[in-house]
Amino acid sequence: MQVDKNKKKIAIFPGSFDPLHAGHINIIHRAAKMFDLLYVVVSYNISKKEEKPLMVRFHKVQATIDQLKLKNVKVLHNEKLTITLAQKLKCQYIIRSIRNEQDLKYEMNIAQIHHMLDRSIETILLVADSKLKQVSSTNVKEIAKQIKWLDNKQYETNRRPR
Repeated sequence: MQVDKNKKKIAIFPGSFDPLHAGHINIIHRAAKMFDLLYVVVSYNISKKEEKPLMVRFHKVQATIDQLKLKNVKVLHNEKLTITLAQKLKCQYIIRSIRNEQDLKYEMNIAQIHHMLDRSIETILLVADSKLKQVSSTNVKEIAKQIKWLDNKQYETNRRPR
């Protein structure tokens, strides 16, 4: 197999990003160094219940990427299969991240499905930074709910007549 050294290395990093967090941003920084062009794609995940609508998540991710000033990173949104968009964008790679054994099993299954659908697109699994291993969208949402609950309790306490 001959490798075309002039061919751009293009990757897609799909996710629900509900919400985008430090773990995602770490993966985006690392992947951006590896590829000529990285598409961060805000999409649906049928396994998750998203709290924010797709376009709200898209605009938040776009604003964050703009602040990071990563010249080779573009943000898109997608309502179709990831592999279909990867083909359309001429991506050779799909970036996924793993924090633990549970993530690994899930991502291996998804990678195998992608490979069955298109053998020319490789999945690359990036291991989460050890300092960010416990960060997940689920944990971030749970902490936000707890803070909101505490804020409401504080407000109620302060409103009580003395």
